[in-house]
Amino acid sequence: MILFINACMRGAEISRTYKLCLDFLNGRENTVIDLSKASPSYYTAEAIIERDRIIDSGNLSLLQDAQKFAAAEEILIGAPYWDLSFPAALKCYIEHICVRNVTFKATPTGTVGLCRAKRLTYITTAGGYIGENDHGTEYFRGLCKFFNIPEFQSFRAEGLDIEDNDTEAIMEQTTKKILGGNFKC
Repeated sequence: MILFINACMRGAEISRTYKLCLDFLNGRENTVIDLSKASPSYYTAEAIIERDRIIDSGNLSLLQDAQKFAAAEEILIGAPYWDLSFPAALKCYIEHICVRNVTFKATPTGTVGLCRAKRLTYITTAGGYIGENDHGTEYFRGLCKFFNIPEFQSFRAEGLDIEDNDTEAIMEQTTKKILGGNFKC
């Protein structure tokens, strides 16, 4: 089963990123965490103290987002390209799933990822051209290493709002890459 982290903040009706995510899912069984409807808040000092208290108590059932992420067989993250990366709601979600003894553990030689997923896919779209500034892709590539997820792939449709660009053709080309499993590890 695929865990779909939906950070397509404009909603299913408008988001081009969401459309590409549906192409990727293509009828495959999935569970959705929809950050456009209910995103976790950022951590305050008090919230971090509470989270650490929960972790230290061993009652990790209170950290459901992290448990879902750690248990997922495959993960899809869909997020538009905003401000050189992705929406803030997705960063808050990542803060909530980076939980010691759930998604990673600390050892004397460094951290070890505890996630089951064999692959994480990141899909993004941009009105302009991303070029070398695809910091979202690099962020999730790094998280895969941290969580011990062996395969990473990303797909992006860019230049969608450039005058004279054929938006439909760009989207179709990206869909073909997605359906073809064109890995970019």
